[in-house]
Amino acid sequence: MQELLLSFLVWIGANTDYNVDIPLPNVAFTDTYNVCAVYGIQDKGQCQAAKLFGFYNKQTTIYLKNSYKTNNKIDHSNLMHELIHYVQWANGKHQHTCLGHLELEAYQMQDRWLVENNLQKRLDPFKAVMLEASCDA
Repeated sequence: MQELLLSFLVWIGANTDYNVDIPLPNVAFTDTYNVCAVYGIQDKGQCQAAKLFGFYNKQTTIYLKNSYKTNNKIDHSNLMHELIHYVQWANGKHQHTCLGHLELEAYQMQDRWLVENNLQKRLDPFKAVMLEASCDA
């Protein structure tokens, strides 16, 4: 896992202006409902509807679902998404940027990585608009 995280940090550093000379985060694997609980969703129905694949807790831990497969590129992209949040936080971007913009950036970077790995983008255009709109208020 360390090698994968390091390679992702190198990729993030090459594709952004972020400082990626930072300590590696912890990665913890847990079931879907624990990921939801860490995110603040207690209701199991809402948890299933949210379709969370991972969560970064603004400390040093990335939580991923137990179903994560080390040889699955889609799972890797979910780790990449959460690692981008970790890098954003480590660089202090959360202090002066709307959370919707941070989330949009993570999705856009995840999609860029997916396309580079010959996979389809995951960000729904409507979701992108809604993330942008959430910052306009």
